Amino acid sequence: MTAVDLDETDVNILKVLQVNGRLSFRQISERVKVSVPTVSSKISSMENMGIIRGYQTDLDSERMGELSVVLTVKAKPSELKSVADRFQADEHVRKLFTLSNGRLLMICTFSGSHLINDFVGRLGDVPEIIEYDIANIINVIKEQQRALVEQNMIVVLQCSFCKKEIRDDPFKFKADGRDYYLCCQTCLKSFQEKYDKVKGKT
Repeated sequence: MTAVDLDETDVNILKVLQVNGRLSFRQISERVKVSVPTVSSKISSMENMGIIRGYQTDLDSERMGELSVVLTVKAKPSELKSVADRFQADEHVRKLFTLSNGRLLMICTFSGSHLINDFVGRLGDVPEIIEYDIANIINVIKEQQRALVEQNMIVVLQCSFCKKEIRDDPFKFKADGRDYYLCCQTCLKSFQEKYDKVKGKT
């Protein structure tokens, strides 16, 4: 496994972005006390490493009149992935996790209770599911992003081409002021070819 240390500036930028992802580079630079080019470079690097996955609006589903449930699903270990694949693209499944106890954990949201019944009915049509447990969320006490930003953090690198975890020393490809990390020569070559093809169209 290849890991990269985040410095104090990286961590401070992440903390600012977690509070407000709409801030401009200049506003972030004022809060973190570094230059705008430094902020731009740091954010681009963390995007390329997969630390920053995107910038989203935080919506309150309860105020929108929606209903949410927590669902755990048990299946044979060999069939757990196929069950997860069935629900991965379902718009009602907002979060989907594989647990160490051989179960799937889903957090699902629906616009009406009849849709919950329809969803549960579909669970019965999946032969790989051994059993499941479902409970309505009746009150949200605390809900935050799972990422905990702290000093002395490390990042496990992901290949920019195949998206697999990089376990050996990465190959670095620099383009347009950004660093891309690849796991092997094959991915490096494929990524370069893809990049050259895209740039050739612009």
